[in-house]
Amino acid sequence: MTELEKCMESLIVIFHRYASQDGEGKTLNKKELKKLVENELPTFLAAQKNIKTVDHIMKDLDQNKDDKLDFEEFLPLIAGLSMACEKCYMLHEKKGKKSTAMARLDSVVTNIVDLYLQYVGDQEHLSGDAFKSVLEAETESPEIRAKVNPDDIDGAMKIADRNRDGEVNFREFCRCVNILARSQYQKRTGKVCKGGKGGKGGKGGKGGKGGKGGRAARAARKAQGEEEDDDEEEEEEGEEGEEEEPPAED
Repeated sequence: MTELEKCMESLIVIFHRYASQDGEGKTLNKKELKKLVENELPTFLAAQKNIKTVDHIMKDLDQNKDDKLDFEEFLPLIAGLSMACEKCYMLHEKKGKKSTAMARLDSVVTNIVDLYLQYVGDQEHLSGDAFKSVLEAETESPEIRAKVNPDDIDGAMKIADRNRDGEVNFREFCRCVNILARSQYQKRTGKVCKGGKGGKGGKGGKGGKGGKGGRAARAARKAQGEEEDDDEEEEEEGEEGEEEEPPAED
């Protein structure tokens, strides 16, 4: 498998490893989520001063309010932390710092960021050609290529380029990885990954905290001494939510 496919498989394996501790295997309860965060995100957790960090994460991500997280509710945590870690990564690069050994989930998040930055190069976002290069070089399985086929770059860009600016920013890239992870999840479990109540337009929908990883992402940024850019957050609110219908052709 490619690095991107390994990252997605790791996410699935990690989720089910902890979700199965109560014998149910489909969702994470608060106890399982706490163990996952403690074991797989120790760097993030160690930087938190609030002892109720896991409670806040559960509240942010639990869209249907059943005190459990299914795989789709779990993914925004990874996306949110990935976006926060990208900023931390860039800050460390400027300071010439080297990363130390990380836990498995920490490594997955960092690999997603590294992959994006590798193909972005000196540009601000992924161009259409760069995005195609990612799909060609970093995907192999037919299930994934059925979702975002590099041979149909227009179709792939339609899925990824949510704000229709002809480029793929990091937030859009994370959403694309989210889609691919769902495909791998369905392949491994035979189950369709469905959102809970509020999945569309709910708390995890447009402008919702769940879509960005909520307090988890903000806490990760603060842990690195980085101030939040409220203007940037508000500017990007319009990109959140479910798939939008493309403009009608005249």
